[in-house]
Amino acid sequence: MEEKSIPSGEAPKPAPKGKGMWIGIAVVVVVVVVLLAALLGGLFSIPEERVLKIGTVLSITGTLAAFGTKNRQGVVMAAEEINAAGGVLDQAIQLFHQDDNTRPETARSAAATLVSQNRVDAIIGATGSGQCSTVIEVAKANGVFEISGSCTSPRFSNDTLTADWWARTAPSDALQGVVAASYAHSTSAGNLSFTRAAVIGIDNAYGTGLAEVFHDNFIRFGGTMVAPAEIVPEIVAGSPVPDYTTNLETILNTNPRPEVLYIVAYPPEGIQIIKNFETASGANPAWGSIQLLFSEGVFEQAAFLDVLRNPPNSYNISAYLGTAPSPYGGVRGADYPGWAADYQTRWSTAPGLFDDNNYDGAYLVALAAQKGGSATGATIRANIVSVANPPGTKVYPGEWAKARSLLANGTDVDYEGASGAVNIDNLGDPLSGYVVWGINATGQAVNRQIFPEPLVVSLLPAPPAYAPEANRYLAPWSPEARGKEE
Repeated sequence: MEEKSIPSGEAPKPAPKGKGMWIGIAVVVVVVVVLLAALLGGLFSIPEERVLKIGTVLSITGTLAAFGTKNRQGVVMAAEEINAAGGVLDQAIQLFHQDDNTRPETARSAAATLVSQNRVDAIIGATGSGQCSTVIEVAKANGVFEISGSCTSPRFSNDTLTADWWARTAPSDALQGVVAASYAHSTSAGNLSFTRAAVIGIDNAYGTGLAEVFHDNFIRFGGTMVAPAEIVPEIVAGSPVPDYTTNLETILNTNPRPEVLYIVAYPPEGIQIIKNFETASGANPAWGSIQLLFSEGVFEQAAFLDVLRNPPNSYNISAYLGTAPSPYGGVRGADYPGWAADYQTRWSTAPGLFDDNNYDGAYLVALAAQKGGSATGATIRANIVSVANPPGTKVYPGEWAKARSLLANGTDVDYEGASGAVNIDNLGDPLSGYVVWGINATGQAVNRQIFPEPLVVSLLPAPPAYAPEANRYLAPWSPEARGKEE
């Protein structure tokens, strides 16, 4: 057929209405596809620096599992409260969790996963100082801020190690070691007044650090250490349990013998040390006169004291004494009972050791990001000391809406936490009072003596207390430890 031409001057006829409608729909579809692609590509997404991402590296399994699971609940509780009150920088906190199995190398891998896969701005953890020592390496290398609620080794009070990418809400054992040494040696009323001591500690940052502080300060106070600090292996799940008998004989069968033995351990190692002590004491009857003094690492009624006093062990624990930060002995701030009630409501269980410290760690990270206006590790690092200390309007647990309003108006805040004041210094260390705990007639741990914070401060050595040697404890108040002029 011949194609018909359109006569000259005659306008083309419009396309049928149905065809035009489909063209319009096609255009709309194309626009929607373009918009979705732009959205998925990040054109309209929230900038990453506006979303606070927090990772946890805690001992959910392993020898410190009794702490880690509940510590994580403290972090979750803080994030839930903050998100319900508007979030950080108007965005919900994102949480990512890792289990370190109470192993340093696992903790390192866990931290690396949080950094590379989840792109976190801060890490809360770890549970033990040995794990913290590997997490901080990953954190500072990647511009991520680490804050711990339970790593107490004095070795973290060192700018060379942490480069200011670190803080903690539990006090350094630089304080506990001084209190324990003073209590063991001092002739003041209520103290032990011993002149000879020995110390045994587990082979990690916590055990070696605290054992060394006790050793050095007992000598500083005028006492005699009968032997160097005895460092023993940790208990590792799946491996044979070490026998510490030879270690005990090395430091207890000296001439003269120690009058007091300070034991720095966690419950698994502490239980094994006591089992070996009780067994070997049959052949060493003089050990019966040695006072056992424990660190806060074994300050656990169910996981330590009850295991030793109940069958099948049935040991006499009535003379046991120990040291611990005041909050662990129940000497807490006025705001703790209300927070503890909220924790009980949320988790149907009472809070335990370090749960409040981990809650406070999450709160401080959030406050630092909010104050700095950016959810980045660098911003948290730059603002963490400011929001933890005076001057500023007091902000307490659960008062996120108040904190947001104050910071929005340019008003400084001073966070008073569930665990106490958490006034951290430039090394990320808070101060604390301490208690000496003993055992009552029913086998329960009770406070025997209280060392208020001003008394603790008065016992600290004048800087510089120790030479800045590699892997050696440095007094956190000394210029060498701070790595800067004062």
